[in-house]
Amino acid sequence: MLLPCALLLGVGFTAALMWRKAQHALEDGAKQATSASALPFKLAPLTPTAVPAGFLALGANGGFESFALFEGQLLICNRSSLFRYTASGQLLQTWRVGVDLPPFPLVALAVRRGIPQPELWIATDGAGALIWDGQLFRQFAPQDAPLRKISALLGLPDGRMLLGTLNAGLYATDSRQFGLFHAELKNVPVTALAGGLAHDEIWIGTRTEGVWLWRAGTVARFAAELPDPQVLSISAGDSAVWVGTATGIAEFVDGQFRRRLAEGVFARALAEKAGKLWAATIDEGTLSIDLKAHTPRPSARVKFAARSVFESVALLPVADSVLALGDANVRRLSDGENLFASPATGLTSGHVTALTVDNQRKLWIGYFDRGIDVLDTTAAGLPRHFEDDVLFCINRIKQEPAAGRVFVATANGLALFDSSAQLRQVLRTSDGLIANHVTDVLFRDTGGGMASTVVATSSGLSFLERGAVSSIYAFQGLVNNHVYTIAQAGPSILLAGTLGGVSVLKNGLVQASFTTANSELRQNWITSSAVYGGDVYLGTYGSGVMLMNSRFEMRAFREFAGKRVEINQNAMLATKNCIYAGTAGQGLAFLPAGQQRWHLWETGLPSANVTALASDGENLYIGTDNGLIRLPERTFGI
Repeated sequence: MLLPCALLLGVGFTAALMWRKAQHALEDGAKQATSASALPFKLAPLTPTAVPAGFLALGANGGFESFALFEGQLLICNRSSLFRYTASGQLLQTWRVGVDLPPFPLVALAVRRGIPQPELWIATDGAGALIWDGQLFRQFAPQDAPLRKISALLGLPDGRMLLGTLNAGLYATDSRQFGLFHAELKNVPVTALAGGLAHDEIWIGTRTEGVWLWRAGTVARFAAELPDPQVLSISAGDSAVWVGTATGIAEFVDGQFRRRLAEGVFARALAEKAGKLWAATIDEGTLSIDLKAHTPRPSARVKFAARSVFESVALLPVADSVLALGDANVRRLSDGENLFASPATGLTSGHVTALTVDNQRKLWIGYFDRGIDVLDTTAAGLPRHFEDDVLFCINRIKQEPAAGRVFVATANGLALFDSSAQLRQVLRTSDGLIANHVTDVLFRDTGGGMASTVVATSSGLSFLERGAVSSIYAFQGLVNNHVYTIAQAGPSILLAGTLGGVSVLKNGLVQASFTTANSELRQNWITSSAVYGGDVYLGTYGSGVMLMNSRFEMRAFREFAGKRVEINQNAMLATKNCIYAGTAGQGLAFLPAGQQRWHLWETGLPSANVTALASDGENLYIGTDNGLIRLPERTFGI
């Protein structure tokens, strides 16, 4: 039956009126943001970095984070690269962080529409947002550093882009103005963003305070209604909005809480299509929930209508299905077809915490939470990977000079490998160590052809000598039990850098300790050390590098004065030409031999957070929390 023309006109007029009201609400919000807090920012074209000769980037396999459809193509990012694929899965282009893009991890993708041409926005953890128009890149960088750590993006119907930050709140920009989106949203830790069913609704997920709904200029908060106040994901469908948490999903209709779904499920991504809600979980695969099969009661628990073991990290509704982004592949959920997978060409993880090159030129790479890789640098091929309950969180890797064994310090014991990279033994407290959490290892010659191994732990020092183990801790004079680094300052002299200062040991006994109270030391937390020419360079967590000479006198460096410079744990290295130190945000610091001035280097780094260093005599391996690169030492002019 045909509806009367007048009714059709009425419906059209009502829809147009509602749309106009939504536009007015968004425009009013834009005016309020601009008038309340117009903040400085820079919008400029990106210029690719010219990497030096001999540069090699070693990235992680897959590790995909986010994806978006843009101009008929699939754009995918992991923390260290942006990839452009055709819809059929052909890789067209790769842009690398530190080379083509700024040296900060990539976080999320979103499309901005409603302007002369659409744009792809890429959120970064420290460089603001990157904008790609299909041809060129620009960088949108707020002046204030906390505003450059973007956690979520959302394109609005009026052409503006919302930028959620890790700790500074929610902001909006039209590329001409930039400001706080709403006064109540300042300093909110934003984790997820989604548009609502109406054009004047915006849902804001937070890390600790549940989900917030901005509608027509007002903000409503929902925390008790959620299974957990930490929001991981939000999806707006045709009839409801779903909020995913670590312990289940909450459904909202017309801005009101309706029911909880899938309680106990870690819902890191959500998408609704054709009456089904898809949930990407942390350990149960990708789940399908039939929304039509259950009476909508707040206490109802929706059972899973279908289950897939496919682990995905992000979901994207498309015309006829939902695409699921796995760690290194893309799958269509309607039929389970795997559309394409990234080639396995890299490392197991990107968060490097320890490096060493052994006497066979094998590169040992320790990770924050993925064990170790052993890569033969003299031949092509993939690395060997080791990971178990012990080989998980890696703090330090060193090779024993005489026997050639490789010692791997972990958070759950000290693992010993032979020269052929076979695990032979694990030492723990049951074997005499003072603690299982091992932070550093030192091999020293005690004279008379005898050698011993010193093990730094979270509870003191353990000495492995002649098959016996002895230990000392604060009761025997250590300035603090938590030892991060050990250095040999002489034939019988050791320095133990701790959380509370540095202790000097002679023949295993504490002779003196130095802190900010009795020395020129500017920070008590000693994170790393390197020995060069009889001097010991001490990395601190806050005042850069300090020098301690053979008379145990402290000296600061002018380059670190008045600045907060954090040197990462065991991220220092001395070669015959230079002393290197990895900072927690300013790149690589280096001091050429014979000079007194430190320099900073960021070129080619996949992150400004340098976490590990190693040398093979010619090349420097630089590990970060976002990948690993190799540079010839001559790059630094030495």
